[in-house]
Parts: sequence; structure tokens; C-alpha cells
Amino acid sequence: MELEKLFRPRSVAIIGASDKNPWSALVAKSLKALDFKGPVHLVNRRGTDALGQKTVQSCAELGEVDAAFIAVPAVALLDAIEDMAAGGIRYGAVVTSGFAETGEEGAAEQARIFARASELGITLLGPNSLGFSNFTDSVSLSAIPIKVPALGNPRVGLVSQSGATAAMISAFAHQQGVSLTYSVAMGNEAMVDMADVIQFLVEDEATRAIAVFAESIRDPLRFESAARAAARAGKPIVILKIGTGELTATVAQAHTGALVGDDRVFQAVCDAFNIVRVSSLEDLVVTADLLAATGPIDASKGFALVSPSGGACEIFADRGEEVGISFPQFTPATLEVLSGLLPDFGTAHNPLDVTGAVMRNPEIYSGAIKALSQDPAIGFIGVIAEIPSSPETASPMSEGYMREVSLGFSTSGARGCLIQQVLKPVTAYGLELLGVHALPALTGGIDHAVRAIGHLYQWSRKQGEELPPVRSGSVASSVKPATERDTLAFLDSTGVPVIPQQIVASRAEAEEAARKLDGPLVLKILSPDIQHKTEVGGVLLNLEGPDAVGEGFDSIIRNVQAAKPAARIEGVIVSPMRKGGVELLVGVARDPVWGLVLAVGLGGVWVELLGDTQLRLLPVSAAQAKDMLSGLKANKLLTGYRGAKPADLDELSRVIAQIGDAALALGDDLDALEINPLRVDGANVEALDALAIWRA
Repeated sequence: MELEKLFRPRSVAIIGASDKNPWSALVAKSLKALDFKGPVHLVNRRGTDALGQKTVQSCAELGEVDAAFIAVPAVALLDAIEDMAAGGIRYGAVVTSGFAETGEEGAAEQARIFARASELGITLLGPNSLGFSNFTDSVSLSAIPIKVPALGNPRVGLVSQSGATAAMISAFAHQQGVSLTYSVAMGNEAMVDMADVIQFLVEDEATRAIAVFAESIRDPLRFESAARAAARAGKPIVILKIGTGELTATVAQAHTGALVGDDRVFQAVCDAFNIVRVSSLEDLVVTADLLAATGPIDASKGFALVSPSGGACEIFADRGEEVGISFPQFTPATLEVLSGLLPDFGTAHNPLDVTGAVMRNPEIYSGAIKALSQDPAIGFIGVIAEIPSSPETASPMSEGYMREVSLGFSTSGARGCLIQQVLKPVTAYGLELLGVHALPALTGGIDHAVRAIGHLYQWSRKQGEELPPVRSGSVASSVKPATERDTLAFLDSTGVPVIPQQIVASRAEAEEAARKLDGPLVLKILSPDIQHKTEVGGVLLNLEGPDAVGEGFDSIIRNVQAAKPAARIEGVIVSPMRKGGVELLVGVARDPVWGLVLAVGLGGVWVELLGDTQLRLLPVSAAQAKDMLSGLKANKLLTGYRGAKPADLDELSRVIAQIGDAALALGDDLDALEINPLRVDGANVEALDALAIWRA
């Protein structure tokens, strides 16, 4: 979607401007705060002066205008859009509410009005949107107050589905010295989707990281496309996605008018596209800014902290271990250099407490940073340093340590950041000092910094990994297996290895099958009306010899007829009894938002007992299936735990990926496909049981 003129207008109009309309006054104020240099036109149907400026009654009276902010009542919105078209205005942001967020009638009216806008060639943000601010070009069509003075070096783009939350995030970012490129409040996304804005920010030269506050994902395929583009461009998406609990999901759906979907599935999406997920507004800003400032780092190397406070070292070590940050111990060469820098009462280990001696001898900072930069195990260095907020709070000591920290980074080429111990405002004076001394990125407090650095390592580690295949739209299929036999036969036809099976309709046929098949056997009822066979006594294991198998056949028939007298019985399945190996569950289920999702975990009762599963959207490649297996807590069982035979992970991964492809081939009517268990014994991989469930 072409959004250049929407977000970078050189001339703007406010439609519905009046002294009684607070939205129009807020937009005019935001334009003034950014010192917008282009023409600002006011449109008022009565033609009365507004906001200290002349107005026109129709957009047709204006010259060329790139974009408009529409602040009219819901009943007047369609007329305003028609008037925009008459004046040649093709882009706008709509603050008007009372549409999809109010229910079905509002959604229908929204669809009607915005379909007309599309017919007229008009692209609109909203409705129910507080608009956007473009800080790189100093233009705003937003009712969100602008914090001044505007910050330099913008690098983080903000997208929020909540306007009020966008206001809070923008204010907090300004307080922390985090300069935004754009702040966009989405509203109802009738035309411009959140994914469209993310794609725009991916292509924006100034934006180096994208912060997202999301309540729902309206168009998963567009979102995946934008996430794929961001990953390829090396621009991290940092997202705070609500709806993790049932109640929150219900509230979010009421706010946005869109389904929220399963939170674990969304986490799988984030994992697949290397999207950084955070859990607070503060972490959203702090993490996005750190990633924007640093870009990818060498995640194969660990982290080192330099601090004048032993307490800060201890807190950082505790919190760092919680988020998976590695603190390698220093090499003997590094220790030798540090021993010559630290006072006699100092101890050289990671995290590094340089003690209060740096207040008298700030050269310890630069020497320590240089020494750590040469340590082959260290790839990123954090330095605890408090930045003065005013000339009154500055001192010769602070000037000295800032100079030496800067010298340490600039002369060594080390990658790193500054960390303030608590989360406190970064003033204009502090920002000036950071610029004058050419200091690296500043973040704080310790808890937020630890999580941000942990995310930096995780994102860097995954950057460049294989991305999921592009998903297609709807698929129709004429194949619709109804029973276990049908499902296993279908899987077999797609290249999934399945256990041999013979269908018998009488005791005599069961006994004959026992004479032909070697070893112990399994009997299972075959009925299109019975999904869970064990619950009706429809499964018998480890039967040997014709007599035992014949008696087993009669027993299963009696059990099922007693438990489910109306069930259709098509026979009994006779299969070899498999022993040993590891049994996995490989299931596919349909999420209401994201579509078919693959789940892999231990089979049988273990999947429910341990809750140890890995999820991915379909399709998955064999390499991605292998990655799923490595993420299981039970992965040791597949790699030769305590002398057991290790599984052929390449063959197992191939089969799992093939099961995913088979599920996709069954089309849009498939609700779930379950293989439980999928048995793996060395290089032998085999589906022992399968079930397909169809949408009503």
C-alpha cells in the first residue's frame, strides 16, 4: 500500500475544524509544536473562522493538498469523504468513532463508508484513530500532544492500536531521550492495516527499529509479509502484544473488533520471524531503542559489565542469568591487564566491579573497556554510568568518567551501552553530554537494561536464520478421511511412513491375520463415530497367537456396542505391536486467526502432563521441524539419553515436515490432524495412530 503522501504530506487540511471541536485544536497544536512549514487549511461547512484562522466550506475550494485530518461526527463522515474526493485529497486520518468498535451495526456502516472511500481512490487511516506524527519531516496529523523540544537522531518507529497508549509511549520515549521517527495510532484499521504501517517503517531510511503495541492481528498474512521484510532488512520489530489471558483477550476483542487468537500461537509467530516480544511499555521503548542504536552484535560472544558499584554487579548477574545472558570469565591475559588497573582491594571477575576508585582515577574506565574489548569471549560491554541532568548536578568527576568511558569505546572499537541504575528522565542537558562525548547508547534502569540486552542477544543470534515459507491463501481438497484407516492411508500416500494394518470384520478373519503377522499385535476399533478408542474399550495391546487375537476381537466388539450402541462399526484394525523407541505427538490444529499450526511434543499422556510442546505455523521445512525438536525439554530422549538409541533427527524432521504438508493438502475444512503416537526408533519413524477432525 502506498503511504508516502499520507505520512509525509507537504500540505494538510483539517476537516471539521472549529473552536468547539477539540480534535481539530489538538491537531493544529501538534503542527505548531513541530513547526510544520507547509500550508495548513481549515475546512468548516459553515465557513466560520476557527482556531484564529479563515476556513473554507469545501475541500473543492482548496488547491493541492496531500493529506487531511477528518474530525467530523459519524453521520457526516461519508459526506466529508466525498468532499475530499471533490478537492483532490487522496489521503487522510479519521478520528471519528462509533463504527466497528461498537458492534455489528457499526462494523457494517464502517465497511460501507470505507468501501466508498476505496472507490474514490482515497486511503484513510482509522476510523477511531488519533492520527500520526512524523518527527523526521516535522509534520503531524495527530490529536496526541507533542513533547517539545523535538529530539534529534530519530531511529525508532512506533505503531500502536491504542491511541491513548500511543500517547503514553510517545511521552515516555521523549522522557527517556528516545527519539521517534513516527508515532502512528491505528484505530480500527478499516483500510490501512498495522502491517501496512510496519512495512512503511521497514522501508523508511531513518527508522532502525519498530516498536509495536498490538491488541490483535487483523490480517495475519500481511503481518507475516511485513515481519519477513523487517527480518530481511535487519530491522527488529519489538512488540507488546496483549491478550495473553482469556479476560484480556475478551477486552481486547471488544476494543478492536477483531479476534485475538491463542497467545502461544502468536509466540510461535514471533519465534519464526525473529520478533522481539516484551511485557511492559517501558521495556518496549528501552528495548527498541537499544536494538535501534546497536544493530546486530556477535551473539556467539558473551557480555561483560563494568560498574563502580558492587551491588549493581550483583543485581545484574542475578537478572542476567534469568534472561539467558552469558557472563564469561575473563582470560588470563585480560586478568593480568585488569590487575594492573584495579586497586589492591578490587577483584577482577565478570561482572567487573571497578570500585569507587574510578572517582579519583577515571582512567580505570577506559583501561577496563580496552582490556575487555580484547577478550575473545566478550562481544558486548555494559557500563554503569549516571548521566547528570543539569549543570548543577554535574561535577568534575562526572566529566572525567564520561570522557574516559568515551575514550575506552572510541579507541577500542568495542560494542556496548551505558546503563543508569534506575529508570529516570534523560534531560536535554544529559542528551547534550552524550552527544558531546560521543557516548554509546544509554539505557536504564537495571531491570529494563538486562531484559533489553537479553533481547539484543536473542535477536542477534537468530538474525539471518531461515524464515518460514510464504503461506498461501485458501486451499480446497476433495480428500476427506473419516476413520483412522483412511487417515493413515492418506498420510501414507503423501510419503509419511505408517504402520502396516489389516482390517478384519470377524473373529475368523482376526485369527487368520494373527497367523500371517509376526509377533504381538494391537487391535483397535474402526468406526467413523468413535474418535477416542480407549475411552470405549476399543483398544487391546500385546496380543499373541490366533486364540488371543480372536478373543480380543470379540471383546472389543462387546465393549464398543455397550459403550456406544449407535456407533457404526466398520471392523477392527490389526497391526503389529511396536515396542521401544520414543513416542511423539505431532498434531495440527486450526487457530481462528493464524490458521493451521503444527505442534510437536511427547506422545501419549505426557503431552498433557508435562506441557512440553513446540508450535510453528504451517508450512514448516525439515530444518525448522528439527529446530522444534531441539526446543523440547524432552529433547534428550531423542539424542541417546542414558545409553538409549539416538533418533535419526534428520529423518524424523523430514517426516514431521511432511505431516505438516499433508495437513495443508487437506484444505480449509480441516480443523485438526493428530498423529499420536509418531514412533521413532533410531532411523525407523512410523505413524501408529492418526485422527482427522473436520470443521462443522
